Amino acid sequence: MGAWTLTVAGMGVAAAYADLRWRTIPVWLTSSGLVGGLLYHGVRGGLGGAGAAAALGLVLGGVLWRLGAAGGGDAKLLAALGAMAGLHLWSRCVEWGAIAAGLGALAQCSWQGRLGFLAADLGAIIRGWRSYGLAPHPEHNLATPGGLTAPLAPALALGLLCALWLG
Repeated sequence: MGAWTLTVAGMGVAAAYADLRWRTIPVWLTSSGLVGGLLYHGVRGGLGGAGAAAALGLVLGGVLWRLGAAGGGDAKLLAALGAMAGLHLWSRCVEWGAIAAGLGALAQCSWQGRLGFLAADLGAIIRGWRSYGLAPHPEHNLATPGGLTAPLAPALALGLLCALWLG
């Protein structure tokens, strides 16, 4: 494993730690990851893929933020990971991260005894898109009192590590 790969993995793990510990991802971490990743790939000849992944990460994170499903730090983390990892590795990271987040959500719902409500809640969110568009659903978002929430950065870090390990 090369030094840059370890740097990318370290940034993902540091973001996961911060998100678990303080429920926030430091701006200095995401901004240095974004700038550093674009500089690295610019020198190495992969700026197009890194820029595309950063832009896709910002769009995906922005949509999740707008829906009330993720925080602003998560959007910046998705962009920074894209810049650092490049398009191919970033897309694998997001795939594995989505699987990890989904399994974590199922485990959390089961642990809290709310697994039976999951289908109805997901249905309400999906139906709410017609009524609310990209505005957060009033009863199902990160700010909902008593709602189940989990930090996204650990799932993304796990996805990144899986993508690095599995190729």
